[in-house]
Amino acid sequence: MVVSYDPALAVAYAVQFGDQEQNGIFKRMSEDCTNFISQCIWAGYGGTEGYSLTSEADILALRERVAKNYRQTSIWYGRNYASPSPIASGAFIRVEELWNYVTTNRGPGPKAIGYNNRQYWGYAPVDLALGDVLQFYHSNLGRYGHTVMVTATTENPQPIESALGNVYVAQHTADYSYRPFSDVLDTNGGIEGAWMRVLKFTDTYF
Repeated sequence: MVVSYDPALAVAYAVQFGDQEQNGIFKRMSEDCTNFISQCIWAGYGGTEGYSLTSEADILALRERVAKNYRQTSIWYGRNYASPSPIASGAFIRVEELWNYVTTNRGPGPKAIGYNNRQYWGYAPVDLALGDVLQFYHSNLGRYGHTVMVTATTENPQPIESALGNVYVAQHTADYSYRPFSDVLDTNGGIEGAWMRVLKFTDTYF
């Protein structure tokens, strides 16, 4: 069965839990940015469909979904809040591994088209839309080191430079539901020099 990526579901999860330390569904990791965004992607592929994100009973039901690997794969999976296992899979929690997995995946699980890898953010050839995932390069690490999701745009941010005042993102570590895009750039390489790549998710199957 084809499963479409629904940006509205992904963004609803990102906004609801972006500024929260813990949501009771997934286990938080010590460096949580990509772990949290993978959760949002999971929601976008229907992980939370049919359930409220505010009902305690539904939160428990979603936790059980995670425990049963619903809309996850043997490569890309999180740990539910009550799991005795401390660490999720590398593709679920690590910046580079998430990119590599979703942009090359030909089997079940999340799939995405990647844009602007190892390029200045202002060169991105696509508009930034709700539910898109952005990753930022950290020169001190020699690799991409931070992952966020677009949760709001006040207008279609094209050309890309107009995104500075019009795009907001959710992230963890630190925790935000609506962080200004310009602030993210400023702390991840600087507005004049940040490298940013974009993931746009596509249909798949599980």
